[in-house]
Amino acid sequence: MLKHYSFREECWNEARQLEDKNEFGACIKHWLMYHFWSKCEWEIILSDWPPSGRFNDKKISVFDQVMLNWDVFIEYLWNNRDETGEEEVSEQT
Repeated sequence: MLKHYSFREECWNEARQLEDKNEFGACIKHWLMYHFWSKCEWEIILSDWPPSGRFNDKKISVFDQVMLNWDVFIEYLWNNRDETGEEEVSEQT
């Protein structure tokens, strides 16, 4: 997810310049929602197998997974906001 080029460029360029951790978190959340919220290519569906009808299918997106660990995620990004990571991005292209 952090190697997603558009997310990294748009979000990181804006967020890393912020000095307030709450504003930083709000910026990250905004771009995270834009790129990953309810997009089927970033979701998994959990269901019972074989289908018995006892359980409802549950969609879990990348956004949902990050929100489950939001404090840890933001702390990690905040502590590493000065890292560029440009070499990782350029290796993929």
